Amino acid sequence: MIRMTLMLIPMAMARMRESPWSSVEGPLGLTLVAAPPVIQDGGEVIISWKNLDQEHPNDYVTLTCGPTADKNDFLQLRNVSSHFVQFDDLYMLRCPYEAHYYRYGKDGESQLLGSISIPMVDSFNTPKQGHLGFTDAIDEMVIMYNSASTQTPQVKFGTTSHNLNNIRSGKSTTYKASDMCHEPATTIGQKFFRSPGYFHSVVMDGLVPLSEYFYQYGNDLDGWSAIRSFISRPALGDNTTISFIAYADMGVDDSPRGWSTSLRVFEDVVNKDYNSFLLHFGDISYARGVGYMWDKYFALIEPVATRIPYLVSIGNHEFDYISGGEHDPSHLESFHPSWGNYGADSSGECGVPMVHRFHAPSNGRGLFWYSFEYGLATVIQMSSEHNFLPGSLQHSWLQATLAGIDRTRTPWIILTAHRMMYTTQMGEEEDLRVSLHFRAAVEPLLQQYKVNLVLTGHQHSYERSCPVYQGKCVENGTVHMVVGSAGAELEQQGFSDQIGEWSVSHINAFGYLRGHISRTKMHLEFVLNTNGNVYDQVELRPWQ
Repeated sequence: MIRMTLMLIPMAMARMRESPWSSVEGPLGLTLVAAPPVIQDGGEVIISWKNLDQEHPNDYVTLTCGPTADKNDFLQLRNVSSHFVQFDDLYMLRCPYEAHYYRYGKDGESQLLGSISIPMVDSFNTPKQGHLGFTDAIDEMVIMYNSASTQTPQVKFGTTSHNLNNIRSGKSTTYKASDMCHEPATTIGQKFFRSPGYFHSVVMDGLVPLSEYFYQYGNDLDGWSAIRSFISRPALGDNTTISFIAYADMGVDDSPRGWSTSLRVFEDVVNKDYNSFLLHFGDISYARGVGYMWDKYFALIEPVATRIPYLVSIGNHEFDYISGGEHDPSHLESFHPSWGNYGADSSGECGVPMVHRFHAPSNGRGLFWYSFEYGLATVIQMSSEHNFLPGSLQHSWLQATLAGIDRTRTPWIILTAHRMMYTTQMGEEEDLRVSLHFRAAVEPLLQQYKVNLVLTGHQHSYERSCPVYQGKCVENGTVHMVVGSAGAELEQQGFSDQIGEWSVSHINAFGYLRGHISRTKMHLEFVLNTNGNVYDQVELRPWQ
C-alpha cells in the first residue's frame, strides 16, 4: 500500500492544475495550487506552490474547514519536506477546506505566505450519513441523514427501484456547543465542537412484512441520495430465520481497524444476507468532543447502515461526564457509585450527539434503554452508564420488560449493554469490580426470565462464557459474549482462569459477531477481520 501511494503522488502532480477557487497571494508573491481542484467526500488533496524561491525546512501548511480561532487552530498540519504536501481523509464537514502556507520565523513566530480555498464536489446541502432504524411499529422504518439544509426532509419509497411512489416528510434537529455538559465538548474549534449541520429523520410506514423496499432521501431543492434498499421487519410471531450482526467499541482510528470491520460486515450483509439488523452496543465513534470524528464515522458505516437497521446503545465514551448534568438528555442523575470507574470518558458530550444522530423505539428511555421485537427474538438494549441497581428506574423497566415478553411468540431473548458482567481479562481490575456489581444487580433477572444471550463490549477483545449463573457453568444459564473488538485499540494483556473458570473461548483480535436464529437454535460466530475466518462458534438451544 505504501509503495502504491509513492507511485501515485508523482502521477497526481503531473495532472495538477490550479484550483478555480480563490488563492490568496502572500507577501512574497506565493500562490498555492490544489489538485484536485475540488475534494471528493473521503478524498485527498495535494497542495503545491509557485513563486517561492526555497522552502525553509520548518515551513508548514495547515488545513482548516470553517471558522478558526487563530493560526494554531487547524485540522491537519504538514511540514514542508518537498515541493508539495498531501492531506487525506477529508470528509464532508459542510464548509470549504482551506490550506495555509506558513513561513517559519527565527523568533518562533510564523508568517502566513498564502492561502487557497478548496470546495467539496458535493453541495453542503447534499444528503449524507444515511442510516436506518426502528420505530415502535412493526410496519415502519426510519431513515436518518445529515446535511447543512433546513429544508423539510423527505423520503420516496416503493417495492421497485423504478416506482418510488410513496412520499413522506419528516423533521430535523441540531445541537450547539452549549447544549453539552462540559469541556472540551463545549469548546468551539477545528478539533473540538463544530457546527454539525442538521439531522433529518423521516418514517416510512405501511410496510408489508419481510418485503424488499427501495428508497431515497433528500428533497427536490437539495437533491436526493442514491437509491438504496432494505428488508422490512417480519410480522409478529413470524418464524423466518433471523440473521444479524453485533459488535461494540468501533471508532475510526487512522489504522484500518474499524474500516476492516465495516468491509467484512458489508460483505456479509450484501453477499450472505445478514440483513435483519445490526447491534452496536456502545463506544460508537470515539469522538469525545472532536466533532468531525462523527462525520468520519458515519461515512464509515453508511454503506451498511443504509441497507440494514443500525441499532445503537450508549457507552462510556458517548455518555460519562462529571459536571453540567442539567444538559444530560437522559434527564437522570449521573451514575457515579463509589465502586465504579465512571468518569468523564465522553469528554463532556454526555450523550447529546447520540440522541440527535440516532433513533430508537420509545418504549424505554429513548436511546438510553429500549427494546424491540423482531420475529423470533426480543432484543433489549440497556445502559450500563445509568443506574442499573435494584430499585432504580432502569432496573424496574428491565424487569417489567422481561416479564411482558411472550416466549411462545419470541422464544429468544438477547440483552445488550456496553459494560460486561463476565470477563477474565487481566489488568482491568476497576472494570472487573464494576462487572461484579453489574452481575449482582442484573443476573437474578437473567435467570428468572431465562435470558438466552448477553452481548457486551468495553473490553477490547472477544470472550465467550459457558451457560453461566453466579460464576458457575450450569445446564440452564445465560451465555455472555464480549465483542468489544470492532476497531478500538486491543487489550494488551491476556485472560486468566484465576478470575473465573467459565470462559470457553477468548482472543485479543479485531472481529465481530454474526448470528442466525431459528425457532429451535441460535448459531453464533465470531469472525476475524484479518482473514474472514470463523475463530469461535456456538449453537444455543432454548432452556429446558
